[in-house]
Amino acid sequence: MIGRAAQGRPWIFREISHYLESGTHLPPPTVAEARAAIAEHLDDHYHFYGEAGGVRIARKHLGWYTKDLAGGDAFRREVNAVETIAEQLAAVHRFFDSLADAGERLEYRASSAGHRRRFHRIRRVTARIATG
Repeated sequence: MIGRAAQGRPWIFREISHYLESGTHLPPPTVAEARAAIAEHLDDHYHFYGEAGGVRIARKHLGWYTKDLAGGDAFRREVNAVETIAEQLAAVHRFFDSLADAGERLEYRASSAGHRRRFHRIRRVTARIATG
């Protein structure tokens, strides 16, 4: 039930674990924490796939990471047009700099009815697990 919800939100497992243990929601990760996780992920991509493949394949992951963040649509358009590691990393840093200027933590927006349904389904499953 969680699979796709984890795409672009690897911290969801920590959030679910915390909720199951305490019944309270964790705040979203900090912009700095997300930036560091994404930078590490991109570095792995570039080393494994090389520049051309790494940049291309990283586009979908960057899309998942930024799907519900303010400015994510414009960022995805920009990052989908770049062809080099340097350009991709510069775009990522600009995007996360703008998020950091807006606040310390990531702020997700509900982007669609489908997103809201998935969110509520995850909450129901989590609640069922918590109550046994």
